[in-house]
Amino acid sequence: MSEVSLRIPFGLGHTLMETVLRSGRHEYVALGLVASATLASREVLLVRHIFTLPEEAYLHAPGHGGAWRGAAMIPAIEAAVDEGLGLVVFHAHLHDGPPGLSGDDRENAARLLPMFAARVPSRPHGSVVLSQTGAAGLIAMPNMPVTETALDVRWLGASIVDWRVGAARIVDSRQDAFDRQRLVVRDDGQLTLSDSRVAVVGLGGGGSHVAQQLALIGVGEVILIDADTVSKTDRHRLVGLTPLDIWLRQSKTWVVRRVVRQSGMGTRCQTVRERIPGRRALAALARADVIVGCVDNLHARTDLQELAWRFLIPYIDIGVNIRAIKEPEPHGPRVSIGGNVLTLIPGGFCMWCSGFLSKEKLALELRGPDRNYFENQKGEAQVVSLNGLVASQAVTEVLQLLTGFGGTGLTARDLTLNGHVDIQRGFRKLDGVRGTLEDWGASRRPGCSFCNSTLGAGVVAWTSPQ
Repeated sequence: MSEVSLRIPFGLGHTLMETVLRSGRHEYVALGLVASATLASREVLLVRHIFTLPEEAYLHAPGHGGAWRGAAMIPAIEAAVDEGLGLVVFHAHLHDGPPGLSGDDRENAARLLPMFAARVPSRPHGSVVLSQTGAAGLIAMPNMPVTETALDVRWLGASIVDWRVGAARIVDSRQDAFDRQRLVVRDDGQLTLSDSRVAVVGLGGGGSHVAQQLALIGVGEVILIDADTVSKTDRHRLVGLTPLDIWLRQSKTWVVRRVVRQSGMGTRCQTVRERIPGRRALAALARADVIVGCVDNLHARTDLQELAWRFLIPYIDIGVNIRAIKEPEPHGPRVSIGGNVLTLIPGGFCMWCSGFLSKEKLALELRGPDRNYFENQKGEAQVVSLNGLVASQAVTEVLQLLTGFGGTGLTARDLTLNGHVDIQRGFRKLDGVRGTLEDWGASRRPGCSFCNSTLGAGVVAWTSPQ
């Protein structure tokens, strides 16, 4: 495992690979603009933009892989200065296995990295060479000497694709328990699950189903986040809850941790009794490979969406909404049952792009001056089977993201229905009366101010709730 890693959002990964891996009379380069964050004690470079050079910018340089005019980098440098971002030069050596740095690579880095650091001293800069399956580079962290290192790389697309440095895949003692599941996810997929960390936020309804199923599929660690204690109203919907738990007023995190441990699959648990956006909760979420949100209000969803986009973490959101029909037709349904399963991959559409979130909806949710005043959050209808339906789909989405059993890839077509590139899978709506869970069209809006300002932006100053 490398001490420095790269995360590349959906869409930009395809642009980067298509640029640097193409064949031609010379090597091709791309310039990446990066933010950074320290996540799980590691420095992570978060790619925000990719700039490519026009063919006329390249110079004829016999004996050298690639050379280009310095003026061609000016748009990228100006953007880096304007946004306060680091600069990383990418190119490729076309072979399998870990790449090596050439003499030209080192000379170019010695010339370019000090220039980049002089313009944006607060950000890391680098020169990175990619192969078909690995990455290495020269990285200059702020106020630190240049370090040559191999890099872990995370590519986000139809699934999470990780290039790991020296990753020793240890055979899990639980593997025999997953013989039937390995027919779907294969041996490497099951090993990936055992190495993964998934956060579940909100445990009162669907979240307890999600946590139990994550343990049963073999996820290595679950992070359980909920501030509440159990009550009588949880009895019919929280998996594993007993009358004694209610009498003792146990926390929901305690009850669900017991459910996870009773699965017998060896899944580790971290519990956080805190609401979003509490500091401990956010620190725990930043360690996750995938976040599953099972919360009951839009403001909490807003916070989860922001954290997921800032740190390039896939986020799955579930919810069920049951409303009484005031004047039902004779022999017709007495309630309408709606719900959602949103799979939000950083670089694709967000909740703001799809209209799931808006300033007007957030304002309507409040009846007072702050988020402590939520309208009609107590006494909402809940049915365990409906919670379980959307929860099971969410766990299937986690399985796809971590193992790629349904396909992998970095292009828009890998996330489409019927070959239509403008319709991305990931927004499913539940009709509980008809018994359907259908895909709804959603795609990223180029002018989305949230995506443009937040995607891969790194650390933000949060205020904990009172």
